[in-house]
Amino acid sequence: MSTTDSTANRQDGAGGGIRTDLRRTLDRLVTLEPSVDAPYLTATVSWEYAFEQPGRRPGGDEFARAAERLLDGPRGRGEATTSLQADIDRIMAYLQSDVPDEAQGIVFVACQTKGVFEAIPLGVVVETSVAVGPTPVLTGLARTMEEHATYAVLQIDQREAKLAFITQGRRRREVDMRGKHTTTSEGEGGWSTSRNQDRAEEQVDQFFSAVADHVQDALRPRRGTPLILAGEDRATNALHNALHQSIQDRVIGTLNLEMRSSAQEVVDASQPMIDAAERDREMRAVTDARDNAGSGGAGATGPEDTLTALQTGQVLTLVMNDDFEADGWADYTMPAFGLGEMPGSHPLAGDMANLTPVQLSAEMVRLAIQSDAEIEIVQTDVPVSMDEQMDIPEAGAERPRSEAAMALDEFGGVAAVLRFGLDADQSTANL
Repeated sequence: MSTTDSTANRQDGAGGGIRTDLRRTLDRLVTLEPSVDAPYLTATVSWEYAFEQPGRRPGGDEFARAAERLLDGPRGRGEATTSLQADIDRIMAYLQSDVPDEAQGIVFVACQTKGVFEAIPLGVVVETSVAVGPTPVLTGLARTMEEHATYAVLQIDQREAKLAFITQGRRRREVDMRGKHTTTSEGEGGWSTSRNQDRAEEQVDQFFSAVADHVQDALRPRRGTPLILAGEDRATNALHNALHQSIQDRVIGTLNLEMRSSAQEVVDASQPMIDAAERDREMRAVTDARDNAGSGGAGATGPEDTLTALQTGQVLTLVMNDDFEADGWADYTMPAFGLGEMPGSHPLAGDMANLTPVQLSAEMVRLAIQSDAEIEIVQTDVPVSMDEQMDIPEAGAERPRSEAAMALDEFGGVAAVLRFGLDADQSTANL
Protein backbone atom coordinates (compact mmCIF):
# COMPACT_ATOMS: atom_id res chain seq x y z
CA MET A 1 0.00 0.00 0.00
CA SER A 2 1.32 3.43 -0.90
CA THR A 3 0.55 6.41 1.32
CA THR A 4 0.62 10.10 0.52
CA ASP A 5 0.34 12.61 3.36
CA SER A 6 -0.53 16.08 2.17
CA THR A 7 -2.18 19.27 3.31
CA ALA A 8 -5.35 20.11 1.40
CA ASN A 9 -4.87 22.87 -1.15
CA ARG A 10 -6.50 26.27 -0.86
CA GLN A 11 -9.62 25.56 -2.89
CA ASP A 12 -10.25 22.60 -0.58
CA GLY A 13 -10.27 24.89 2.43
CA ALA A 14 -6.84 24.67 3.99
CA GLY A 15 -7.40 27.89 5.90
CA GLY A 16 -3.94 28.88 7.09
CA GLY A 17 -5.30 32.00 8.81
CA ILE A 18 -8.03 30.23 10.78
CA ARG A 19 -7.39 29.47 14.47
CA THR A 20 -8.15 25.79 15.03
CA ASP A 21 -6.44 24.90 18.32
CA LEU A 22 -9.02 26.66 20.44
CA ARG A 23 -8.29 24.72 23.62
CA ARG A 24 -4.74 26.05 23.67
CA THR A 25 -6.09 29.55 23.05
CA LEU A 26 -8.60 29.21 25.90
CA ASP A 27 -5.92 27.86 28.24
CA ARG A 28 -3.86 30.97 27.56
CA LEU A 29 -6.74 33.45 27.90
CA VAL A 30 -7.89 32.15 31.30
CA THR A 31 -4.47 33.00 32.73
CA LEU A 32 -4.94 36.71 32.02
CA GLU A 33 -4.91 38.79 35.18
CA PRO A 34 -8.37 40.10 36.18
CA SER A 35 -8.85 43.81 35.53
CA VAL A 36 -11.65 45.41 37.53
CA ASP A 37 -10.92 49.11 37.03
CA ALA A 38 -10.39 48.85 33.26
CA PRO A 39 -12.37 45.78 32.16
CA TYR A 40 -11.70 43.48 29.23
CA LEU A 41 -13.67 43.90 26.02
CA THR A 42 -14.74 40.60 24.49
CA ALA A 43 -16.30 40.94 21.04
CA THR A 44 -17.54 38.45 18.47
CA VAL A 45 -18.00 39.70 14.92
CA SER A 46 -19.84 37.91 12.14
CA TRP A 47 -17.81 38.06 8.94
CA GLU A 48 -20.12 36.34 6.47
CA TYR A 49 -21.44 38.10 3.39
CA ALA A 50 -24.92 39.57 3.48
CA PHE A 51 -27.40 37.25 1.75
CA GLU A 52 -29.05 40.06 -0.19
CA GLN A 53 -25.74 41.87 -0.87
CA PRO A 54 -23.09 39.23 -1.74
CA GLY A 55 -20.21 41.73 -1.79
CA ARG A 56 -20.91 43.23 1.64
CA ARG A 57 -20.06 42.00 5.13
CA PRO A 58 -22.34 43.80 7.63
CA GLY A 59 -20.54 42.50 10.73
CA GLY A 60 -18.18 45.48 10.92
CA ASP A 61 -21.07 47.96 10.97
CA GLU A 62 -22.92 45.84 13.52
CA PHE A 63 -19.89 45.86 15.80
CA ALA A 64 -19.46 49.64 15.43
CA ARG A 65 -23.08 50.22 16.49
CA ALA A 66 -22.78 47.83 19.44
CA ALA A 67 -19.53 49.49 20.53
CA GLU A 68 -21.13 52.94 20.34
CA ARG A 69 -23.97 51.79 22.59
CA LEU A 70 -21.39 50.39 24.99
CA LEU A 71 -19.57 53.71 25.20
CA ASP A 72 -22.84 55.58 25.69
CA GLY A 73 -23.76 53.32 28.63
CA PRO A 74 -23.20 54.03 32.31
CA ARG A 75 -19.48 53.19 32.31
CA GLY A 76 -18.25 56.56 33.55
CA ARG A 77 -15.03 58.14 32.41
CA GLY A 78 -11.35 57.85 33.15
CA GLU A 79 -9.14 54.82 32.72
CA ALA A 80 -11.96 52.41 31.89
CA THR A 81 -13.37 54.54 29.07
CA THR A 82 -9.95 55.38 27.67
CA SER A 83 -8.97 51.72 27.60
CA LEU A 84 -12.28 50.67 26.08
CA GLN A 85 -12.08 53.29 23.33
CA ALA A 86 -8.56 52.15 22.45
CA ASP A 87 -9.75 48.54 22.27
CA ILE A 88 -12.64 49.46 19.96
CA ASP A 89 -10.36 51.47 17.68
CA ARG A 90 -7.91 48.59 17.40
CA ILE A 91 -10.68 46.10 16.58
CA MET A 92 -12.03 48.41 13.88
CA ALA A 93 -8.55 48.72 12.37
CA TYR A 94 -8.19 44.92 12.32
CA LEU A 95 -11.57 44.51 10.60
CA GLN A 96 -10.58 46.98 7.92
CA SER A 97 -7.34 45.33 6.85
CA ASP A 98 -6.24 42.20 8.72
CA VAL A 99 -9.06 39.63 8.58
CA PRO A 100 -7.97 36.41 6.78
CA ASP A 101 -9.87 35.70 3.57
CA GLU A 102 -11.36 32.48 4.91
CA ALA A 103 -12.67 33.85 8.19
CA GLN A 104 -16.40 33.63 8.77
CA GLY A 105 -16.24 35.07 12.27
CA ILE A 106 -13.71 36.66 14.61
CA VAL A 107 -13.45 36.68 18.40
CA PHE A 108 -11.57 39.53 20.07
CA VAL A 109 -10.25 39.81 23.61
CA ALA A 110 -8.77 43.20 24.41
CA CYS A 111 -7.71 45.37 27.32
CA GLN A 112 -5.45 48.29 26.47
CA THR A 113 -4.63 48.88 30.12
CA LYS A 114 -3.29 45.32 30.48
CA GLY A 115 -1.59 45.36 27.07
CA VAL A 116 -3.86 42.59 25.75
CA PHE A 117 -5.13 42.30 22.19
CA GLU A 118 -6.08 38.90 20.80
CA ALA A 119 -7.82 38.42 17.44
CA ILE A 120 -9.09 34.86 16.84
CA PRO A 121 -10.33 34.29 13.26
CA LEU A 122 -12.70 31.33 12.89
CA GLY A 123 -13.94 29.27 9.98
CA VAL A 124 -17.53 29.35 11.29
CA VAL A 125 -20.11 32.09 11.64
CA VAL A 126 -20.63 33.75 15.03
CA GLU A 127 -23.21 36.33 16.05
CA THR A 128 -21.93 39.87 16.52
CA SER A 129 -21.87 40.81 20.20
CA VAL A 130 -19.86 42.81 22.74
CA ALA A 131 -19.31 42.25 26.44
CA VAL A 132 -17.19 43.84 29.14
CA GLY A 133 -16.04 42.33 32.41
CA PRO A 134 -13.12 41.94 34.78
CA THR A 135 -12.12 38.79 32.88
CA PRO A 136 -12.62 37.80 29.23
CA VAL A 137 -16.04 36.30 28.42
CA LEU A 138 -15.00 32.98 26.85
CA THR A 139 -18.37 31.20 26.66
CA GLY A 140 -18.80 31.75 22.92
CA LEU A 141 -15.29 30.59 22.11
CA ALA A 142 -15.72 27.51 24.31
CA ARG A 143 -18.95 26.69 22.48
CA THR A 144 -17.23 27.02 19.11
CA MET A 145 -14.49 24.68 20.33
CA GLU A 146 -16.88 21.88 21.29
CA GLU A 147 -19.46 22.40 18.52
CA HIS A 148 -16.84 22.45 15.74
CA ALA A 149 -14.18 20.14 17.08
CA THR A 150 -12.06 18.10 14.68
CA TYR A 151 -13.54 14.90 13.29
CA ALA A 152 -12.30 12.39 10.73
CA VAL A 153 -13.89 11.06 7.55
CA LEU A 154 -12.51 7.94 5.88
CA GLN A 155 -13.56 7.50 2.23
CA ILE A 156 -12.84 4.01 0.98
CA ASP A 157 -13.36 1.56 -1.84
CA GLN A 158 -11.46 -1.64 -2.64
CA ARG A 159 -8.45 0.17 -4.11
CA GLU A 160 -8.15 3.53 -2.43
CA ALA A 161 -8.80 5.28 0.86
CA LYS A 162 -8.70 8.92 1.95
CA LEU A 163 -8.53 9.90 5.60
CA ALA A 164 -9.45 13.56 6.09
CA PHE A 165 -9.49 15.61 9.29
CA ILE A 166 -12.13 18.35 9.30
CA THR A 167 -12.20 21.33 11.67
CA GLN A 168 -14.66 24.23 11.58
CA GLY A 169 -16.04 23.02 8.25
CA ARG A 170 -12.59 22.96 6.61
CA ARG A 171 -10.51 19.97 5.59
CA ARG A 172 -7.18 20.47 7.38
CA ARG A 173 -5.20 17.36 6.57
CA GLU A 174 -5.62 14.41 4.27
CA VAL A 175 -3.85 11.08 3.86
CA ASP A 176 -4.23 9.07 0.63
CA MET A 177 -3.79 5.28 0.73
CA ARG A 178 -3.71 3.06 -2.35
CA GLY A 179 -3.51 -0.72 -2.60
CA LYS A 180 -1.70 -2.90 -5.17
CA HIS A 181 -4.03 -5.35 -6.90
CA THR A 182 -3.42 -8.20 -9.38
CA THR A 183 -5.52 -8.01 -12.53
CA THR A 184 -6.48 -10.98 -14.71
CA SER A 185 -5.36 -10.88 -18.37
CA GLU A 186 -8.03 -11.18 -21.05
CA GLY A 187 -8.50 -14.75 -22.21
CA GLU A 188 -7.51 -16.43 -18.94
CA GLY A 189 -10.04 -18.75 -17.41
CA GLY A 190 -10.68 -21.82 -15.31
CA TRP A 191 -8.23 -22.57 -12.52
CA SER A 192 -5.97 -19.62 -13.41
CA THR A 193 -8.88 -17.19 -13.16
CA SER A 194 -9.97 -18.65 -9.83
CA ARG A 195 -6.43 -18.44 -8.46
CA ASN A 196 -6.06 -14.82 -9.60
CA GLN A 197 -9.45 -13.97 -8.12
CA ASP A 198 -8.45 -15.49 -4.79
CA ARG A 199 -5.22 -13.53 -4.92
CA ALA A 200 -7.08 -10.31 -5.71
CA GLU A 201 -9.51 -10.87 -2.84
CA GLU A 202 -6.58 -11.58 -0.53
CA GLN A 203 -4.94 -8.33 -1.59
CA VAL A 204 -8.19 -6.44 -0.97
CA ASP A 205 -8.34 -7.92 2.54
CA GLN A 206 -4.72 -6.95 3.09
CA PHE A 207 -5.50 -3.44 1.88
CA PHE A 208 -8.38 -3.07 4.37
CA SER A 209 -6.14 -4.39 7.14
CA ALA A 210 -3.38 -1.92 6.24
CA VAL A 211 -5.88 0.95 6.12
CA ALA A 212 -7.22 -0.07 9.53
CA ASP A 213 -3.70 -0.02 10.97
CA HIS A 214 -3.00 3.39 9.49
CA VAL A 215 -6.28 4.81 10.81
CA GLN A 216 -5.44 3.51 14.28
CA ASP A 217 -2.01 5.15 14.14
CA ALA A 218 -3.52 8.43 12.92
CA LEU A 219 -6.29 8.56 15.54
CA ARG A 220 -4.35 7.27 18.54
CA PRO A 221 -2.92 10.69 19.50
CA ARG A 222 -6.24 12.41 18.73
CA ARG A 223 -8.15 11.35 21.82
CA GLY A 224 -11.91 11.41 21.37
CA THR A 225 -11.88 12.34 17.66
CA PRO A 226 -15.01 10.78 16.08
CA LEU A 227 -14.79 8.89 12.78
CA ILE A 228 -17.23 8.64 9.87
CA LEU A 229 -16.85 5.94 7.21
CA ALA A 230 -17.84 6.87 3.66
CA GLY A 231 -18.27 4.57 0.64
CA GLU A 232 -20.30 1.63 -0.59
CA ASP A 233 -21.66 -0.73 2.06
CA ARG A 234 -19.33 -3.58 1.08
CA ALA A 235 -16.22 -1.46 1.58
CA THR A 236 -17.33 0.33 4.76
CA ASN A 237 -18.51 -2.93 6.36
CA ALA A 238 -15.24 -4.70 5.55
CA LEU A 239 -13.18 -1.80 6.85
CA HIS A 240 -15.28 -1.53 10.02
CA ASN A 241 -14.64 -5.20 10.76
CA ALA A 242 -10.89 -4.70 10.25
CA LEU A 243 -10.69 -1.75 12.65
CA HIS A 244 -9.40 -2.19 16.19
CA GLN A 245 -12.20 -2.16 18.76
CA SER A 246 -11.00 1.14 20.19
CA ILE A 247 -11.44 2.74 16.75
CA GLN A 248 -14.75 0.98 16.07
CA ASP A 249 -16.05 2.65 19.22
CA ARG A 250 -15.35 6.06 17.66
CA VAL A 251 -17.33 5.38 14.48
CA ILE A 252 -20.53 7.44 14.65
CA GLY A 253 -21.98 6.42 11.28
CA THR A 254 -21.48 5.75 7.59
CA LEU A 255 -22.16 7.76 4.44
CA ASN A 256 -22.65 6.64 0.86
CA LEU A 257 -20.07 8.84 -0.89
CA GLU A 258 -17.98 8.28 -3.99
CA MET A 259 -14.20 8.58 -3.87
CA ARG A 260 -14.28 11.52 -6.27
CA SER A 261 -16.51 13.59 -3.97
CA SER A 262 -15.06 17.05 -3.38
CA ALA A 263 -13.90 18.30 -0.01
CA GLN A 264 -17.00 20.49 0.30
CA GLU A 265 -19.30 17.58 -0.58
CA VAL A 266 -17.67 15.53 2.18
CA VAL A 267 -18.14 18.36 4.68
CA ASP A 268 -21.76 18.98 3.66
CA ALA A 269 -22.65 15.29 3.87
CA SER A 270 -20.93 14.67 7.21
CA GLN A 271 -21.97 17.79 9.13
CA PRO A 272 -25.55 16.67 9.93
CA MET A 273 -24.17 13.45 11.40
CA ILE A 274 -21.69 15.41 13.51
CA ASP A 275 -24.46 17.78 14.68
CA ALA A 276 -26.65 14.83 15.69
CA ALA A 277 -23.76 13.27 17.61
CA GLU A 278 -23.21 16.56 19.45
CA ARG A 279 -26.88 16.71 20.47
CA ASP A 280 -26.58 13.13 21.77
CA ARG A 281 -23.50 14.07 23.81
CA GLU A 282 -25.36 17.01 25.33
CA MET A 283 -28.27 14.82 26.37
CA ARG A 284 -25.97 12.19 27.87
CA ALA A 285 -24.12 14.86 29.86
CA VAL A 286 -27.37 16.30 31.25
CA THR A 287 -28.61 12.80 32.12
CA ASP A 288 -25.34 11.86 33.84
CA ALA A 289 -25.37 15.02 35.95
CA ARG A 290 -29.04 14.59 36.88
CA ASP A 291 -28.89 10.87 37.67
CA ASN A 292 -25.76 11.18 39.82
CA ALA A 293 -26.74 14.33 41.72
CA GLY A 294 -27.23 14.16 45.47
CA SER A 295 -25.17 13.63 48.57
CA GLY A 296 -21.99 11.79 47.69
CA GLY A 297 -22.99 11.44 44.06
CA ALA A 298 -20.85 12.32 41.05
CA GLY A 299 -23.22 14.97 39.81
CA ALA A 300 -24.25 18.53 40.68
CA THR A 301 -27.33 20.42 39.49
CA GLY A 302 -28.24 24.06 39.68
CA PRO A 303 -26.07 27.19 39.81
CA GLU A 304 -25.17 26.97 43.50
CA ASP A 305 -23.93 23.38 43.67
CA THR A 306 -22.27 23.63 40.25
CA LEU A 307 -20.35 26.75 41.26
CA THR A 308 -19.26 25.05 44.48
CA ALA A 309 -17.95 22.06 42.54
CA LEU A 310 -16.14 24.30 40.07
CA GLN A 311 -14.35 26.20 42.83
CA THR A 312 -13.13 22.97 44.40
CA GLY A 313 -11.93 21.46 41.12
CA GLN A 314 -14.43 18.60 41.21
CA VAL A 315 -16.02 19.15 37.79
CA LEU A 316 -15.31 16.67 35.03
CA THR A 317 -17.85 18.17 32.59
CA LEU A 318 -19.67 21.49 32.88
CA VAL A 319 -23.10 21.37 31.22
CA MET A 320 -24.76 24.72 30.51
CA ASN A 321 -27.66 25.91 28.37
CA ASP A 322 -26.54 28.45 25.77
CA ASP A 323 -29.00 31.01 27.21
CA PHE A 324 -28.06 30.51 30.86
CA GLU A 325 -27.69 33.81 32.69
CA ALA A 326 -27.26 34.56 36.38
CA ASP A 327 -25.86 37.34 38.53
CA GLY A 328 -22.76 36.63 40.56
CA TRP A 329 -19.93 38.24 42.46
CA ALA A 330 -16.21 37.64 42.73
CA ASP A 331 -13.22 38.47 44.87
CA TYR A 332 -10.27 37.70 42.60
CA THR A 333 -7.76 38.32 45.39
CA MET A 334 -8.81 35.13 47.21
CA PRO A 335 -10.22 33.96 44.74
CA ALA A 336 -13.87 33.43 45.73
CA PHE A 337 -17.12 33.47 43.79
CA GLY A 338 -20.78 33.53 44.73
CA LEU A 339 -24.27 33.42 43.30
CA GLY A 340 -26.67 36.36 43.32
CA GLU A 341 -26.37 40.07 43.85
CA MET A 342 -23.46 41.71 45.64
CA PRO A 343 -23.58 40.78 49.36
CA GLY A 344 -23.88 43.44 52.06
CA SER A 345 -20.78 42.15 53.79
CA HIS A 346 -17.85 40.08 52.63
CA PRO A 347 -18.77 36.36 53.02
CA LEU A 348 -15.16 35.50 53.92
CA ALA A 349 -14.49 38.57 56.07
CA GLY A 350 -12.32 40.05 53.34
CA ASP A 351 -12.15 43.59 52.02
CA MET A 352 -15.49 44.70 50.53
CA ALA A 353 -13.54 46.84 48.05
CA ASN A 354 -12.36 43.64 46.38
CA LEU A 355 -15.88 42.40 45.59
CA THR A 356 -17.13 43.00 42.07
CA PRO A 357 -20.26 41.90 40.18
CA VAL A 358 -19.68 39.31 37.45
CA GLN A 359 -21.51 37.42 34.73
CA LEU A 360 -21.76 34.02 36.41
CA SER A 361 -21.89 31.97 33.20
CA ALA A 362 -18.59 33.49 32.05
CA GLU A 363 -16.90 32.79 35.40
CA MET A 364 -18.19 29.20 35.40
CA VAL A 365 -16.69 28.59 31.97
CA ARG A 366 -13.43 30.21 33.07
CA LEU A 367 -13.24 28.00 36.18
CA ALA A 368 -13.99 24.92 34.07
CA ILE A 369 -11.14 25.73 31.67
CA GLN A 370 -8.74 26.39 34.53
CA SER A 371 -9.47 22.96 36.02
CA ASP A 372 -9.20 21.23 32.62
CA ALA A 373 -12.88 20.23 32.67
CA GLU A 374 -14.82 19.41 29.55
CA ILE A 375 -17.52 21.90 28.56
CA GLU A 376 -20.89 21.12 26.97
CA ILE A 377 -22.82 24.22 25.93
CA VAL A 378 -26.30 22.86 25.20
CA GLN A 379 -28.03 24.13 22.06
CA THR A 380 -31.42 25.28 23.29
CA ASP A 381 -33.13 25.91 19.93
CA VAL A 382 -34.28 23.02 17.80
CA PRO A 383 -33.26 23.66 14.16
CA VAL A 384 -36.28 24.72 12.11
CA SER A 385 -36.59 24.36 8.34
CA MET A 386 -37.72 27.25 6.13
CA ASP A 387 -41.13 25.60 5.70
CA GLU A 388 -41.49 25.17 9.45
CA GLN A 389 -40.54 28.82 10.00
CA MET A 390 -43.51 29.81 7.84
CA ASP A 391 -45.78 27.95 10.27
CA ILE A 392 -44.62 29.99 13.29
CA PRO A 393 -47.76 32.07 13.97
CA GLU A 394 -46.14 35.43 14.67
CA ALA A 395 -42.77 37.13 14.60
CA GLY A 396 -40.86 36.74 17.80
CA ALA A 397 -42.63 33.53 18.80
CA GLU A 398 -40.47 31.20 20.86
CA ARG A 399 -38.69 28.48 18.95
CA PRO A 400 -39.00 24.91 20.20
CA ARG A 401 -36.41 24.01 22.86
CA SER A 402 -34.25 20.93 22.60
CA GLU A 403 -34.84 17.93 24.86
CA ALA A 404 -31.51 18.43 26.62
CA ALA A 405 -32.23 22.13 27.22
CA MET A 406 -35.66 21.40 28.71
CA ALA A 407 -34.15 18.77 31.01
CA LEU A 408 -31.50 21.26 32.14
CA ASP A 409 -34.14 23.99 32.61
CA GLU A 410 -35.43 22.01 35.59
CA PHE A 411 -32.18 22.81 37.40
CA GLY A 412 -31.84 26.44 36.40
CA GLY A 413 -29.93 25.81 33.18
CA VAL A 414 -26.62 24.49 34.51
CA ALA A 415 -25.21 21.26 35.96
CA ALA A 416 -22.01 19.25 36.14
CA VAL A 417 -20.67 15.73 35.98
CA LEU A 418 -18.12 15.39 38.78
CA ARG A 419 -14.77 13.66 39.15
CA PHE A 420 -15.81 12.75 42.71
CA GLY A 421 -18.90 13.41 44.76
CA LEU A 422 -19.89 16.41 46.86
CA ASP A 423 -19.68 15.78 50.59
CA ALA A 424 -22.92 16.02 52.51
CA ASP A 425 -21.57 18.92 54.61
CA GLN A 426 -19.65 20.67 51.83
CA SER A 427 -20.06 24.45 51.84
CA THR A 428 -22.28 25.94 49.19
CA ALA A 429 -21.13 28.57 46.72
CA ASN A 430 -22.57 31.27 48.93
CA LEU A 431 -20.97 29.80 52.06
